[in-house]
Amino acid sequence: MIMEVSALTTIAFWAASAMTLGFAAIVVTQRDVFRAAIALAGSFLGVGILYFVLSAEFVGVVQILVYVGAISVLMAFAVMFIQDIASGSRPSQGRIVGAAVAVLIFAALAFTAYNTNWSTMDEITDPVAVAALTEGYVEVGEDDNITVVTTAPVGSTEVVIENDGVFVDSTSALGVSLIREYMLAFEIIGLLMVATLIGGLMLMRDPPKGRDEQEPEPEAEIGGASV
Repeated sequence: MIMEVSALTTIAFWAASAMTLGFAAIVVTQRDVFRAAIALAGSFLGVGILYFVLSAEFVGVVQILVYVGAISVLMAFAVMFIQDIASGSRPSQGRIVGAAVAVLIFAALAFTAYNTNWSTMDEITDPVAVAALTEGYVEVGEDDNITVVTTAPVGSTEVVIENDGVFVDSTSALGVSLIREYMLAFEIIGLLMVATLIGGLMLMRDPPKGRDEQEPEPEAEIGGASV
C-alpha cells in the first residue's frame, strides 16, 4: 500500500488509533448500555478520522454520516426505549468464546499489518506512477491500446482522457461506481445492516417472564390461617 507520510500524519494516526481502541474498550467493559452506545459512536468517529488520515475522504465522510450520525443515534434511542438502563446489561454466557474470537481477529490483523510492505511516496521512482497518485495522468488511445502518460500529447489524433490523481479527488469516481457497477452490492449491504439492527433490538429485549413470575401461586389456608 502507498500513502503520504509526514510527522502530522503520524501523530494524527496514533491519536485516532488510541481514540478508537479506547472507546472500543469502554464499549465491551461498560455495564451501562446507554454509555456503551455513546462510546461506540466515539469509536466509529475514530475510524472515520483514520480514513481521513489515509486520504480516503469519501469513506471517512460516509463513516461519520452513516455510523456516527445515524446508526449510533438510532442505537442510543433504541436502548433508552427498550433496555432497562438502571439494571445494566445482563451477563453474557459467551464471554469466553467472544474473547477468544477477538484475540484471534486481533492476531490476524497484527500479522497482516506486520507482513505488509508499506511504501511511501519517496520510494516511488516511476514518474507516471507519481503523477497518477498526485497531480494526475493522461490516457491516450482506446480499448486495449491505451498508453498512460503524465501530460497530454500535442496534436495527437487519438482519444485523450485526462484524469485527476488518486490522492486529489476520488469522490466522483467512487460515486459513479456505487451507483452503476456495484448498485446491487450496495443495496445488499444496506439490507444486511437493517437485519443486523433488528437482530440487535431483539437481543436487547427482556426475555418473557415465566408463569411463576407472572402469577404467584395462591396461598393455602389451614384452619383459617394462610400458609
